[in-house]
Amino acid sequence: MRIINSILALAFTISLSSQGVYNLTYLDIPTQEISTFINLHDKITDMTFQNREGVMNEFVFTHFQGAGPGVMIWSNYGTVEDVYKDVRLQAVRKTWESLEGEDKENFEKMVSEYLPFWNGHTDEIRNVDYQANVLFSENWDWDTRFLLLMGDYSTTGNTNEAGAAFNTWVTQPQMEAGVLGSGGFSTHLSGSGSDLQVWSLYVDMPTYAQSFSIQGDADARRTFWTNVGGTHVDTMYRHVGNVNTQTGKFNLAGPNRE
Repeated sequence: MRIINSILALAFTISLSSQGVYNLTYLDIPTQEISTFINLHDKITDMTFQNREGVMNEFVFTHFQGAGPGVMIWSNYGTVEDVYKDVRLQAVRKTWESLEGEDKENFEKMVSEYLPFWNGHTDEIRNVDYQANVLFSENWDWDTRFLLLMGDYSTTGNTNEAGAAFNTWVTQPQMEAGVLGSGGFSTHLSGSGSDLQVWSLYVDMPTYAQSFSIQGDADARRTFWTNVGGTHVDTMYRHVGNVNTQTGKFNLAGPNRE
């Protein structure tokens, strides 16, 4: 594998050590075409990431259960200004300009196959405080095909209070029980998206099933439901790969995978 897990974990922890934002890009890709997209995304990211600005690291997920698009890309940034500095097409153009001959032709061919997957995509930018509102397991292996369960809620009361209550009710006790790799919440900043987004990371489905038996704080549960209203949407994704500024390369999740 291109990134040994200790380096990946260190880079992730350092870059997400304070308040920031993340951008979620949703791509409506049919299941039978996802492998083609991932293969192209891997190659093009390797060639263009060094020309992108502002982005700290990036994780790619594919749909596993519930409502949701075929692919979701989670990109982390220090500020919202950094989000707008990160223009993928500019990075593609800079890479194209640096190539010559057959390399340039091959790159053009890849890009022409890759860009149509982005037609109709949507984005949302979210505020997150990784120190105050997100918990991480010290032993979590980021180079695995873990599951990400995301819940999107409209809030009728205090959004931050609801998020904090979720962490007390769900995240903290599941972390203490050893079934959770990470969990937390974010609030909406811009684009399409919910007021409150909560998430939980699990190794696999059996571990997720174990979480059902863990009873959280009853008062926190009441506080959470008091501050949210209407319908909510739950979606589970599988982690398929990531990229970070330590290497500038895309890493397919799992041992000995590139």
